Amino acid sequence: MCGIMGYYSFGRTMPNKNKIEKMFVLLESRGRDASGFAYINNQNKLVVSKAAVKSSDFVKEADWKSLVLPKIMILHTRAKTQGEPTNNMNNHPLFTKDGLCIVHNGMIFNDKEIFGKKEKRDAEVDSEAILAVLAGKGKKTNESVEDKIKHVFDRLEGGFAVASININEPSELVLFRKDNPIELYYDSSEDILYFCSERRIMQEALGISKSSKRGFNLGENSYHHYELENNHALIINTDGVEIYKKYFPKRESWHYRNNYSLDDYDFIECPYCYSVTEYDEGKLFNRCSYCGQILNEEDVYV
Repeated sequence: MCGIMGYYSFGRTMPNKNKIEKMFVLLESRGRDASGFAYINNQNKLVVSKAAVKSSDFVKEADWKSLVLPKIMILHTRAKTQGEPTNNMNNHPLFTKDGLCIVHNGMIFNDKEIFGKKEKRDAEVDSEAILAVLAGKGKKTNESVEDKIKHVFDRLEGGFAVASININEPSELVLFRKDNPIELYYDSSEDILYFCSERRIMQEALGISKSSKRGFNLGENSYHHYELENNHALIINTDGVEIYKKYFPKRESWHYRNNYSLDDYDFIECPYCYSVTEYDEGKLFNRCSYCGQILNEEDVYV
C-alpha cells in the first residue's frame, strides 16, 4: 500500500504550503519506506525530489523547505513491495528522460512480461511497467494520452491509481485508476483541485468540515467531494475537465496466465482497500493483490 496526492491550481492562488505539508505527512500512514514529489517549473523542466525516508522526515530537508509551490504537483509515500528503497530509482515519482512522470499506488504483476527477459530496466519496482507503457513502449509515439492510458488498461495486470505529469503537456494533470482509490476535492473559493488516496487525509489536512443551518446540512463549505470512478481516467487542463473516460480492462486476472489453480485459494475482501484478493493458508504471510498490505489470519473471511 502506497499513497498518492497532489493538486491543480487553476487560478493565481496557490495552496497553503502548511496544509500540503500536513497532507503529505499524514499520507505516510500508507507508506514509510520512501517519499517524494514532482512538478514542472517555469522553464518547462521536470523537477523531481525523492529519498528513502518517510514524509515526516522528508519535509525537514532542504528540497522541501526551499520549495515554492507550483501550479501542479504530484507527491508519493511508498510502502515497498518490489525493489529496495535504498535504490532511489525504485522510489516515486518515477520519470523518463523525456519528461513523463508518474506516482502509483497498487501492484503490477506482469512487469517482467512488459520489459522482456533481455531488456535492461532502470529499476526493479513493478510501477516501472506503468511508466513504460504510458511512455509508448512498443507502440506509436504519436498516440494520444487517451490511447496510451488504454494500453495500460489492456496490457497490465494488477491494480493501480496513477497521477501523471508531462513536460510535453505542462498544463495537464492525468489521473486514472483500476481498483485502487483516488479521492478528489475541488475548492470553489480558491479554484484548486486536490486529489489523494484517502478522503480522510484531505479533510484533516485542509480543515474540511460540514456546516449546517437550522438543522439542514449545507455540505462542506466551498469544498466539493468527488470520487474518481473505477476504470476511469480524468485529464485536467487550465479550463478544468478535459476528458473523463471509462476504460475496459482486458486482463482482469493474472491467475490464469500463471497456471494457478483457483481451487487452491480462498478469496477474501481486503480490509484495507476492500478489493477481492486471494488468500493461501499455506503461505507464511499473504499480501493483498491490489494494495500490497499484509493480511493476517484474523482478516480472513470467505
